[in-house]
Amino acid sequence: MNQLEQRLEALPNRKGLQEEGVVRPYPTEWDLFPYPPKFKAPTLQVFDGKEPSNQHIYYFKSQTRNVVDNDAILARLFIGTLKGLAFEWFMKLPEDSIKNWGDLEKLFLTRFFEDDSEVTMPTLLTTKQRKGESVKAFMERFWNIALRSSSGMTQATLVEICRHNLQTSLLTQIGVAESHT
Repeated sequence: MNQLEQRLEALPNRKGLQEEGVVRPYPTEWDLFPYPPKFKAPTLQVFDGKEPSNQHIYYFKSQTRNVVDNDAILARLFIGTLKGLAFEWFMKLPEDSIKNWGDLEKLFLTRFFEDDSEVTMPTLLTTKQRKGESVKAFMERFWNIALRSSSGMTQATLVEICRHNLQTSLLTQIGVAESHT
């Protein structure tokens, strides 16, 4: 038996998943729960962390609640809508952190919630890099927030604010690290 065949045989059980570095944040049996007979998955909008998460949840629920009302199937469908930064976030969730659909929804909204109201200058000035957020992800999030601002700031000004906020975040992290040594 070659290495690929061994890996494929190991995947259906939790121990095999752990050995392969894949740990599910939801109950293992969810992967085995069958779809209803004649089930056809709805076409769902993809979420990559750039649009408002509450809108994504609303859209997802509007497309799935009349089709299925089962935590395992809802979770699997929802996971299929996550791309990029959002999927990376999901893959890093702790083992057994999701017990039902409500847990997944709450964790998702906690991580990605953005107020979709108009953005003011003070909001832009206080938008900081989140713990564990890459510089690229922060810059994309900052730009998406800035697009909701009607302040009339030039692109150069927005770039300068973003740079300042990143420097402030970095200095704060260094200061925190130094104060713990």
